[in-house]
Amino acid sequence: MKITQSINRNALMIASCSFLLGTIILLMHMIIPWDQIIVIGLFYVIIAIVLNGITLIGLIANSIINYHNSKENLTTIGIFLLNIPITIGYFLIVANNPFPKTFLA
Repeated sequence: MKITQSINRNALMIASCSFLLGTIILLMHMIIPWDQIIVIGLFYVIIAIVLNGITLIGLIANSIINYHNSKENLTTIGIFLLNIPITIGYFLIVANNPFPKTFLA
């Protein structure tokens, strides 16, 4: 499917970057024995919630305004919303760390 609207391309870029940064922070937490990574991760989650929330509002407004591109708009919103369960899963991994010590400790 070709993405023709720039707001949808930007939203997918934001979703991809959010996913990658979140994954990098999770992996750093699992590998590096540094307690400040949790604080960095929490700040990142707060910033990501605000940025993604604003973007989601823009996507919803775009889907109302450009209703003739509903398939593209709904697909973008669906992909964009996939970050929510991923973030919850990452949070549960950190909260219930399956490794008592980090890999390098």
